[in-house]
Formats: sequence, structure tokens, C-alpha cells
Amino acid sequence: MNLKEHKAVQAPMAVLLGLIQAFALSYPNEGQYTAIMQIAGLALFIGFIDRAEKKYVLSWLYATAWLFGSVAWLYIALHVHGRMPSTLSIAAILLLCAGLASYYSIAVWSYFKLKRKIPTWSAALVLAAGWTMAEMARAQWFTGFPWAALGYGQVNSYFSGLAPLIGVYGVGFVTVIASMGVVCAWESRQSKYQIMSAVFLLTLLMPVQRNPSENENKITFTLLQANIPQDLKFTSGRQEALDWYKEELIKSKSNVTVLPETAIPYFKEDLPPDYWQGIEDKYKNKEQAAILGIPTKNSENEFGNSAIIFGASAGPEQYDKYHLVPFGEFTPKALKWFTDMLNVGMTDFIRGTQQPEPMQWKGHRLSVNICYEDLFGEELAKRFVQGADKVPEVLINISNIGWFGDNYVVDQHLNIARMRSLEFNRPTVRATNSGGTAIINAQGKIQEALKPYTRGVLNGSVSTNSASDITPYAYWAGHWGLKPLWIWCLTIWVLAYAQYKRASTREKSRSPH
Repeated sequence: MNLKEHKAVQAPMAVLLGLIQAFALSYPNEGQYTAIMQIAGLALFIGFIDRAEKKYVLSWLYATAWLFGSVAWLYIALHVHGRMPSTLSIAAILLLCAGLASYYSIAVWSYFKLKRKIPTWSAALVLAAGWTMAEMARAQWFTGFPWAALGYGQVNSYFSGLAPLIGVYGVGFVTVIASMGVVCAWESRQSKYQIMSAVFLLTLLMPVQRNPSENENKITFTLLQANIPQDLKFTSGRQEALDWYKEELIKSKSNVTVLPETAIPYFKEDLPPDYWQGIEDKYKNKEQAAILGIPTKNSENEFGNSAIIFGASAGPEQYDKYHLVPFGEFTPKALKWFTDMLNVGMTDFIRGTQQPEPMQWKGHRLSVNICYEDLFGEELAKRFVQGADKVPEVLINISNIGWFGDNYVVDQHLNIARMRSLEFNRPTVRATNSGGTAIINAQGKIQEALKPYTRGVLNGSVSTNSASDITPYAYWAGHWGLKPLWIWCLTIWVLAYAQYKRASTREKSRSPH
């Protein structure tokens, strides 16, 4: 079909292909099907947009549909829990996704402008570089919102083996290159290249071996998931949460017991007098440790989204969340009117330190992060370059996904945590209020997990390596953030633009005057 002669189908096709990308990033499966779907879907989009008009608009529609399909669960937080009108909730999510989609529109438009006069291999690099810069821009600019980055779609494929070297955005770069290879093979109209591309896609179906590095150095964990409904968590469900969590804390026999984000739905000062003391007494001998999420406030009446750590070598410690969720945990003054429309309680928290030292327990180094923070691998990487005696052995994430309902957000967040384990070659343990409670080994494989939206206790262990060795990604991202990847991508663009200008100059010199 000649798309230029059928303009009416162009916009729906762009939206459909964007939703396919969202599905590939959200499907709850540890198999390789989603990796193929992602690469094939992106290849279809590139081939489609090449034959269509209004490339900027169509790529914007594609990216908007992809992002909206990936984060539609925000509606539950805004409308159900925040009491925002449904139409305004949908409009807010669309506005967010449409704004972020503009980064990808610029990348795709630039690619098509340059590809007319540069070699195919160079054009493939241009698209991969532009796409990767779009990913990093939405991850870093305006506080960042990197959910559903392209690389997470490859967490089950062989491309995930590159994560310890180049991180999730580097994996996304390679994914675009692979998609471009498929496009070029089919556009060549040569059967040998088409067969090669088909074989390449089929190889992605082969299971990835993720053999754990077992050793005798193990830490046992108990992870608690109370499944208190979010609308009851700070009202009628508070006492139920207090009773259940304390009962499980007191009887736990594991080395470390972990409770979710804001598991204790009170400030410490408002708890029953003997509640806190009972927990402290359990862990005062430091033979065991416990990590529990709780809101805190300081002497200046400033709030924190915090984790209190009992049993640490230096005594009780407090970790305060550093990377806060915009509009949920902090709001720029100019946009206070937005959170004033929501009924979500505290919406302004103080930040913790960006480079917290790991919790020390019986010679082990455990690094805590809270919910949304594990999306920012480049920030977690800073924790690995503070000295050999401060390199984390285990990543511990406490989350509350109850804000977003019973849907695919749990599987998405699990894949994010799996990618962090791959990037840093460290196990991750996750305790959540309602779903996503799991133990993930250093190879990114889920060892054990609780069924989402049920109450349960997960007991398991992780193998740790007390050595201070870190991955290449942890080293360069820990020292320089994403700057090396920005420089790499910008260099590709500059060199490609130089090729484009030289080709244009040659054309002008050949044209008759």
C-alpha cells in the first residue's frame, strides 16, 4: 500500500505501532517474545514512517501512544486516590506523554533529514544516537521520568548481557541498531539478507542462561507484603498494618527483615508508646537487622519519605529518599495549584543525600533505595565509587505500588529492578505493599516472588560477594553519570552532519550554473 496515497491510515497506524511498543515493555513474561516484539515493532515503525508524510507529527503520535500505553496506570493515582476528575486525569497523562514524545520526534525527524545524503550504516548510528539522547533527556531533564525506556524491553534477551558494560540506555542504543538492521535487510529486497534478519530474530527466542554465582556467603531475608488497600492505608487500615507488621517483625528469624515503603503509616511520635520500643528490643543485639519504611519529620517540621534501619553495626540509621516523585513528593512553587487539586496528603518532602553510605551489618554492605529511585541507575552508580569499603553487596528497594492499582505496573517495575541487578552485578531484594515483592539474583533472574495483591511473607536468601569489584557501567556512570553516553551520541551526530554537508557541497558543485 502506498501510504502517501492513503493519508487517512497514517495517524492510526502510528498510534497502533506505538501501542505495540508499550505492550512489549509491559507484558508480564520472562520469555524472549517481548524482545522480538520490540525489535520487530520498532523496525515496522521505521519502515512505515519512511513511506509516510509528516514524519515529525507521526513520530510524535507514535511516541505519545507508546508512553501513554506504558504509564496509563497513573490514572488510578490521579483519579481514584487523588480525586482528580477523570477527564482532567487523562488530559494530564496525555500532556505529560505528549511533551516527552517531542524528544523522539526531533530524533526521528533529524534522522530522515540526514539519511538522504549519508551512508546507510551512518544513518543507523544517527537514529540510534538520537533515540538514546531522547531517552536520556526524559530521564534527566525536568527532574526526569525514564519509565519504559527502550532497553527494558531487552531484559530477557541476549542484549541484556551488555547492561554491565553500557547500562539500560546503551542497551536501547543497540536495540535501535538491531531494528535498523532488520529494516535494511527487508528493504534490500535480497532474500539472503531477509533470511539473515529472520534468523537473527529467531535467535532471540533462545533462552538466556542466567546461572547464579553461588557461594557460601549468603544473607537470608524475610520480605513482608501486607497488601493494605491504598485507600485504607492511612485511615481504617492503619491499625491492621501496625499489628501485622510488628507480629511478623518480632517472629522473623532471617538475617534481615524488610518492610515496604511507608509500611508504618504513622510518624514515630504518633505510634503507641510500646510499639517502637518493642522493635528496638528485638534488634538491639545486632544479630539480625530490619528495614522499615515510615514517614518522618524533623525538628523544623519537614517531612521525609524514609527507611529506618535497626540492627546496623553503628546503631539505628535513617535513610531519606533522594530522588523524589514530582507532584507526588514535591511540587515546584509555580505548579502548586496542581497538587492542590489532589487529595494525596503530604506532597512536599525533604531530600536525602545523593551518595548515602551503605548500611553495615556484620561485615555486609546493604544499600537501600525507595520506590522510584531504582529507575535512575546512573544515580545508584554513585554509591559504588565512594571507596572499596563502601561498595554495596545487595540493593534493597522498598516500594508502594498500591497507588497504581492491580495491573502491569508491577511487572514493569520488576523488570526495572532486574536491569539494575544486571547493570551492577548485584542481587536486589524488593519489599512492596501490594505487588512486586521479590528476590532477584545478580544475573537479573527472579529467584522467588510473592503473588501480587495478596498478603504474604517471602523467605529466601541471596549470595553476596564481599569484594569491591564493580562493573564497567558502575565505574563510568558512578564517576561521570550519563555524560560519556551523551558525548558518544553527540559525536555521532556531529560526524554524520559533516558527512551530510560534504555530500551537499558535492551536489552543488556538480549542478549546472
